[in-house]
Amino acid sequence: MKIGLLLQELAQVAPNGRGIVFEDQSFSWREMNERVNRLANGLTAMGLTKGDKVAILAQNSHRFVETWIALSKGGFVAVALNSESAPPEVAFILEDSGAKALLADEQYIERIGQIALPPAVSRLICFNAKADGWKNYEELLATSSPQEPVTDVAPEDVRALLYTSGTTGNPKGCVNTHGQWHSSFKNFVEEIAPPRNEAMLLVVPLFVGYGSSFILSALLTQNTMIVLQRFRPDAVLDAIERHKVAVAGFVPTMLIGMMNEPDFARRDLSSLKLIVYGGSVIAPAVLKTALEKFKSGFCQVFGMTEAGGFIAFLNQDDHRVDGSERMEARLKSCGRSARYAKITIVDDDGNEVPPNELGELTVRSSSTVTGYWNKPAETAAAIRNGALYTGDVAYKDADGYIFITDRKKEMIVSGGMNIYPAEIEAVIYRHPAVAQVAVIGVPDDKWGEAVKAVVELKPGIAATADELMEFCAPHLAKQKRPKSFDFWKSLPTGASGKLAKKEIRDVYWKGHERKI
Repeated sequence: MKIGLLLQELAQVAPNGRGIVFEDQSFSWREMNERVNRLANGLTAMGLTKGDKVAILAQNSHRFVETWIALSKGGFVAVALNSESAPPEVAFILEDSGAKALLADEQYIERIGQIALPPAVSRLICFNAKADGWKNYEELLATSSPQEPVTDVAPEDVRALLYTSGTTGNPKGCVNTHGQWHSSFKNFVEEIAPPRNEAMLLVVPLFVGYGSSFILSALLTQNTMIVLQRFRPDAVLDAIERHKVAVAGFVPTMLIGMMNEPDFARRDLSSLKLIVYGGSVIAPAVLKTALEKFKSGFCQVFGMTEAGGFIAFLNQDDHRVDGSERMEARLKSCGRSARYAKITIVDDDGNEVPPNELGELTVRSSSTVTGYWNKPAETAAAIRNGALYTGDVAYKDADGYIFITDRKKEMIVSGGMNIYPAEIEAVIYRHPAVAQVAVIGVPDDKWGEAVKAVVELKPGIAATADELMEFCAPHLAKQKRPKSFDFWKSLPTGASGKLAKKEIRDVYWKGHERKI
């Protein structure tokens, strides 16, 4: 159950094997383990103790990976912040989590300077530069012990607070333990059977649960981690060719971006044995094109933060295009329940519904998070009698394949990111011209769903889309900002007086199938 032990074992059995590569830097498993130990011991020397929260605000790098593992080894609790977060969002999570340390890339120091840091955040470490008031990461490692940390980490100890946007407008921290995280990856390794002792590409943002999942996946399979700072189609294709990448994880927009590269057909991608994708919608037509062009095995993973990771898989055998109606239908599903997860579709009374009948998707799994940080009421509403009620409307077919059809919680999934309308609406409502606003996801070929704001203006007060976009920019992360604004004379309401969002959404989804 000890995540840090996996790296320690690799340092012993394959000390000179390539552990991680980032840009022009490469470290063996032994070197990587020593750097992780130095960081864990350095944080302890700075006065941190087991259970203390440590925040990370950074893009992908070998240092991010080292930090993620070091926090597990040292018994600290990781709090990864979205690198696109606006200053108010950063301030809220630092305060809510009770973080005592913050590790960040140099480029975010100015943003952090715009907020009043909570007094508890008294230890600041900069990954890639020297800055006033910040300890340099490499200098901290140079002065710390490479010996294994003495902290004893148990399966029930908290590993991370995984913040996910909430319908009340503020993010909620999901409490995830070491044991829960490990349970999720028993499913990954057994269901997918990924290649071992080869190269694995890490390009999905590591602050996202889906992205960081590849850290543990690599440790479990002894695959070299090839880390890219951010997604650029040409850079990903270069990395696959140069490092002979065998397994890679993407969100659908990344697959589209690579296939649209002018020189895609001339690229040597023959090393790819498995492409894992998830986090967002993928149109069957796009998936079929990808299967043809990449000529690799494909596997879809389905999960959510509250579930602690992956709970359903559309495996390689299901990714066949043979012209049959049965196989075509499967490409629209998110697969079947993982081995160590039981997914049940239930009615409003909690009773399981028959095949092909709609209900709410619930899951029972040892990977399900303990609950929401400091939110007992929300925890009780989401986890009932050991089952996580996801708020997703779905059905199972007679073969057990799961089809997501709608979301009770109105979550938008755009480019692999989970976005909730309430916090966006709260910002837009601050504009003096706005009477009512409904934020919805609309069909988008690239992102799966794009964020749209449908606005009713106050009588006699004008506003433009550009004005509202500019108004949102300082308050919302980039991916949460509406990509478009529509202005309606009046927004419809239901019998209760609430906005009839389904009626609004249906206008834009006519002729489209909405699924995760």
